[in-house]
Amino acid sequence: MRQICICLGCAGQYLPPESMTYPSLDLPASPVHCANPVCKTTVTASLRYIQVPEETVAKWARRAAGLDGPVRRPRPGRAARGRRAKASPGSGRTKLL
Repeated sequence: MRQICICLGCAGQYLPPESMTYPSLDLPASPVHCANPVCKTTVTASLRYIQVPEETVAKWARRAAGLDGPVRRPRPGRAARGRRAKASPGSGRTKLL
């Protein structure tokens, strides 16, 4: 079974070749960006900045898109100790009152 990839540059889904090289273009395929040159430069700069391997970022993108099971949402946590509770939308004081 081939793996569907998510392009981090254009957020499109694509299916890279099994050999991970595009034979007609003679370019290597990547699990994090499509064959578009703009996406390639954008994603390469992003990966250089965050310093995380391509395989890990590809796994995160697949999970966020819902391709590897259900999308995981962060659990609502308790407020940190020593902080004030959040005010309700209409309860804040203004200079007009």
